[in-house]
Amino acid sequence: MSLGFSQQHRALALAASVFSSVALVSLAPRSAGATIVERVVAVVGDRAILLSELLERARPFQMQVYGSVPEGASRNAALSQLYKQLVERLVDEELQGREAAKSNITVSAEEIQSALDRVAKQNDVSVEQLLEEAQKNGLGAGEYRAEIRRQLLDAKMLNLRIQGRMRIGEDDMRAAYKRIAQDERKKLEFRAAWIRFLIPPGSGSVGAASQHDGATQVSARARAGADFAELARTYSSDPATREQGGLLAPMRPGELPPEVDSVLLAMEPGDVSQPVRVGDAWLVLKLVERGPSQLPEYEKARPQLQTRVYAEKMDAARRQWLDSLRKRTHVDIRL
Repeated sequence: MSLGFSQQHRALALAASVFSSVALVSLAPRSAGATIVERVVAVVGDRAILLSELLERARPFQMQVYGSVPEGASRNAALSQLYKQLVERLVDEELQGREAAKSNITVSAEEIQSALDRVAKQNDVSVEQLLEEAQKNGLGAGEYRAEIRRQLLDAKMLNLRIQGRMRIGEDDMRAAYKRIAQDERKKLEFRAAWIRFLIPPGSGSVGAASQHDGATQVSARARAGADFAELARTYSSDPATREQGGLLAPMRPGELPPEVDSVLLAMEPGDVSQPVRVGDAWLVLKLVERGPSQLPEYEKARPQLQTRVYAEKMDAARRQWLDSLRKRTHVDIRL
């Protein structure tokens, strides 16, 4: 199973997917003869970003929303939210463009063509086919080249301002691997067992404490090697599972109460938990089995992990850098 990320250059990867995965949309398609009332949607320094610019940039993506979100309040809410995201992106691009100009950073026509060639090769198509596909999705050749230029400029500015300061350590990669494994676990079927200690109605905190003490003792015995099924048959107050040794039906994360789910997600097969309070009972949990992981072992995954962590750190550093530019520049978003 892949770790879910590409090792290709970030700028080219974004350019390759601009007509299929960028979550930006426009208003409804303009009818013939429709008039756009021009207005300012944002100001960056002394530069005004106009509604017409917003509409032009958003136009290729309107089909995604109209094709996937039902008409009505849901569509209007999605359009409103995504439209705001696009304004934020335009502001970021203006800030970055200003910094690029100060540093004499440019993107040549040759660099754009070279990027086009690489994107086409990555997708196993010709440049002409690539541009035709973009055209089908409402993005003209000039607009597609402009998008690639923006992404290449972004990559150059990141290299200049951020890249040299990036350091990826072993702890970073192991933490990333753990997060990926946890995300995978949320999709895997598992089987668990429990021993339920019912708190007698009306017994209050004294009854809760007494049952907690009993649950703690049983948990300790199970963790020391005592047969969990036998303990369940002896101590569990759950008639539905007691005779089966506390065994529950196979299920997936999300089917049990959240406090039980979170404990089981952190456990390995064979582990027994400390008592968990759920409503009017204490539960001692055992993870019996979990569906097999499709992740490669950590050592085999290290190259991909390094790429993933690097990209995540670059994205975070990029956001921090852009935020610092906003603090030094007058920005007024009016959408």
